[in-house]
Amino acid sequence: MLPALFANQRESNLASTVALVEDALMELGHPAPGSRVTDDGALHAWRIPKGSAVTKVSLINRSEFTHLRACAVVMTLDVAVDRPALNAHLLDLNAALCGAAFATTGDQILLVAERSTLDLDRTEVLDLFRRVTAYADDHDDALVARFGGRVGE
Repeated sequence: MLPALFANQRESNLASTVALVEDALMELGHPAPGSRVTDDGALHAWRIPKGSAVTKVSLINRSEFTHLRACAVVMTLDVAVDRPALNAHLLDLNAALCGAAFATTGDQILLVAERSTLDLDRTEVLDLFRRVTAYADDHDDALVARFGGRVGE
């Protein structure tokens, strides 16, 4: 009986989280139908444009609980970028960020925030979205101007 109960808890948590995310998107001026995107690695996904940055919001299946992840590709590197200098600068910037961090994947510099959906509330969702979208838009052009590469994907 426990596995079925746990499955129902995960399903109800997922449904309530989708409603929270879509409510937050609506409040931020990004109605859910137009914001939904397909992502093979996510249970659900949306996009939030802000200035020159685009943040992808995903609900990710994790073993302990579903996670809410906001991720923006801040810049894409090219061969001229001084990667050691950029990486040192990103680590310095990470020290000043709250609740998010710069990361890398291949030639992309990301800004990422993620948390479990367990006990998630509306204000946390709004804060996570506002923080990642603002940080990404604040830093993308400045990083490209200083180090090269191009903004976003």
